[in-house]
Amino acid sequence: MTIRRATAIGPANIAFVKYWGVQDAALTLPYNESLSMNLDRCLTTTTVEFDPALNADEVTLKLHGQDEQPATGRPFDRVAAQLDRVRALANIETQARVRSENNFPSDAGIASSAAAFSALTLAAVAALGVDLSERELSVLTRRSGSGSACRSIPTGFVYWRNDGTDAGSYAESVAPPEHWALADVVAVVDPGVKSVTSADNHRLTATSPYFPVRLQEVLGRVEQTLTAIRDRDLGQLGAICEADAVSMHVVSMTAIPPTFYWNAGTMAVIHGLRRWRNEGLFGYFTIDAGPNVHVICAQQDAAEIEQRLRALPEVQFTIANGPGAGARIVEQG
Repeated sequence: MTIRRATAIGPANIAFVKYWGVQDAALTLPYNESLSMNLDRCLTTTTVEFDPALNADEVTLKLHGQDEQPATGRPFDRVAAQLDRVRALANIETQARVRSENNFPSDAGIASSAAAFSALTLAAVAALGVDLSERELSVLTRRSGSGSACRSIPTGFVYWRNDGTDAGSYAESVAPPEHWALADVVAVVDPGVKSVTSADNHRLTATSPYFPVRLQEVLGRVEQTLTAIRDRDLGQLGAICEADAVSMHVVSMTAIPPTFYWNAGTMAVIHGLRRWRNEGLFGYFTIDAGPNVHVICAQQDAAEIEQRLRALPEVQFTIANGPGAGARIVEQG
């Protein structure tokens, strides 16, 4: 076998209705369905090269603001496990050389694992010439352990359907990026690695007495979000985003043991948004597993909102995104 390689770009995505909690950790099957938007500027670029001369997988990471370094421990194990899944499909045992680079903070609540594992899976599949439909690729990406990565495979606005089975838990596009001129301005109040991983908290959700309430709430939010996307209704989408984000974090705060992701910067952004809405500038918050705040707004208001966010002492920097494409191959051979 000759060396076979491919390079893919995977986007982060922001969930309007969150995936929170796994009912099957081995398959990364969620308790609830979710909806998201791919981001056009928060990206991971990954090259996978299967080389018969290698005796073991080699994984190198270049994280935002850091020097390139070999992956070890859990990060390496997660990559190697996903490569094993792809190797099994291709019926080969060839080891791989992986180099991954992202342009935004990792493990800070900006879906870096979604970008990373969508890029990794697509590049590995393309390098080995495994023929998968988009739905099958989404299922394979979900199994990586980063469930939200399956939403980074299709383009634009994405619906992660889930019927509780392996084959029936997949993501599909419900609208292309150009359907709606939305913006997601990320207010970074802490670029550091969060103290408790999303994976750890997914396993703790069922210990929260509020979790059954959240699951009932999510059923209605999914349908309401699909309608808001179809109708391009920012007010409705914004109300859903804020309610669902608070709901998710209440589960974390009431789990055993509890996790408190928010900090003073998180609250400063939330209060700022509420003041600005009273002044007629409409932006709505949503917050993944971390302290940093995603502000959903119309693209025409993004520059003003970004300027105001940067003026807050608690905000270190911002990243402005529009709706983006799904994971894609940029080089193969």
